Amino acid sequence: MGKMKWIPILVLLFCAACSSNNVEEAENVRLEYWAKEGSEEMPVEEYADETNGLAVFRDVVNQAEELEKEAVIVTRPLLTLEFMMKSEENRKYHLWVTEAGEGYLQSLHPHKSVTLRMDLDSAEELKDFIAAKEDVEVLKGDIEFEQLGQNN
Repeated sequence: MGKMKWIPILVLLFCAACSSNNVEEAENVRLEYWAKEGSEEMPVEEYADETNGLAVFRDVVNQAEELEKEAVIVTRPLLTLEFMMKSEENRKYHLWVTEAGEGYLQSLHPHKSVTLRMDLDSAEELKDFIAAKEDVEVLKGDIEFEQLGQNN
């Protein structure tokens, strides 16, 4: 009988692990940088693997925490990430990081509209990664969230 009380806890832990944003099994990540607002440029696309940045993006996602309140970001993303997974379906996110060190992710697939806040270390590491790019800059200013529950 004592073992029976552990079953709900184990089921809850298993479900939490299945629905997490953990991307440890990613083989690579496709990065699609968005063109600056008002720009006619085509989006820049690149792939990162173990040799050139996958660990940075893996850490950003794995260490991010889900926001408690429903939050939809209306600011144009810096880039879209798609993690190519070994044994699961791919995971896709929009990503924002500002020059002030604020960073967010919004899950697009398989978990739609889950917004996550990056920890400060991950946001700084990502800023350094982006600073090494010639044609890409972090976002200037604040990230704007949709005002839920207000009439327009």
